[in-house]
Amino acid sequence: MDITKLKIAQDKFNQESVREIYDEIPESFIQFSNSKVINYCLHQVKEKSKQERSSRVLNSWLEHNVIAINDEDKGKIRRFDRLESIWLGIVVEARKFGIPLDSLKQTRRDLTQSPVKNFSLLKFSILDTILRKPKVLMILEDGFTNVVSFETYTKWISKGLFPTHINFKLIDFISIEYPNNAFEIDFKLTNPYEDKNKMTLLYFLKTGDYKYIKLHLDKSDVRLIEDSNVLAQNDELMEIISTWGFLKAEIIINDEVEEIITL
Repeated sequence: MDITKLKIAQDKFNQESVREIYDEIPESFIQFSNSKVINYCLHQVKEKSKQERSSRVLNSWLEHNVIAINDEDKGKIRRFDRLESIWLGIVVEARKFGIPLDSLKQTRRDLTQSPVKNFSLLKFSILDTILRKPKVLMILEDGFTNVVSFETYTKWISKGLFPTHINFKLIDFISIEYPNNAFEIDFKLTNPYEDKNKMTLLYFLKTGDYKYIKLHLDKSDVRLIEDSNVLAQNDELMEIISTWGFLKAEIIINDEVEEIITL
C-alpha cells in the first residue's frame, strides 16, 4: 500500500474511532464540552505563544498545516486558542526529536478531524485529562497516532505491546496553559461525569481558570474563592463542595464573562 492510500485509510479509521468515542461518552459530557462557557475558555481566549519560536518558524508550520489559526488572528500577538496552544507545545517538543512536519501534519489530522461537530479527539483528550484520566499521546511512524490513558499506557508498554513511538503526557502541556492549576488535588465530587454542572465547576477548580468564585452557602453566607490550592486547605469548604452542599456558585472568569451554577 502506498503512503497516500495508507493516509486515506488512516483518516477513515480515525473518523470511525472518534465516532465510537463520541457514542460511548455520557450525554452530560457532550453538553459540558459544547457549553458556551467551555467553548469560550478553549476557543475564544487567545494567547501569545508560550513557545520560543520565531515568526518565520511559526509561519512555516502554518503553511504546512501543522498548526492553524483563524484568519482574523493572523498577524496578532495573541492568536492561539487554548487547544492550539497545547498542540503547539507538543509540536515544539516533537520537533526536538526530529519528527518531520509531514508526520506532524498527519498527527494533527488524527487529533482534530472529526465527523462530529464541535468534537475532536484533541478536545476530548484534553478535557478528560483535566477532569478524570490523564492521557498519553503516542506518535507512531509517519505521524499516525494513538491516545490512551496513562494507566493503560503503563500496563501495555510493560508488555511490549506498542510499536516504536514517541509519547507525550498531555498533562505536561496542559499545565503550561493553566499556570494556576490544581491538577494534583482531588475535589472528591461524586460522579461528576453524570452532571454537566459538576463537570463545569470541576473544570474551573482544577484549571484555576477564573478570577474568583463566589460560593453561596445560604442566602446570607457567601464565601470567596480566589485560589483552588488555597481552597484545598479549607476542610469545611472542600466538604461542602464535594457533597454539593451549596446554593449557588458564581464563577467570575474575567471582567466580561461569568458562569452561574445553581442547585
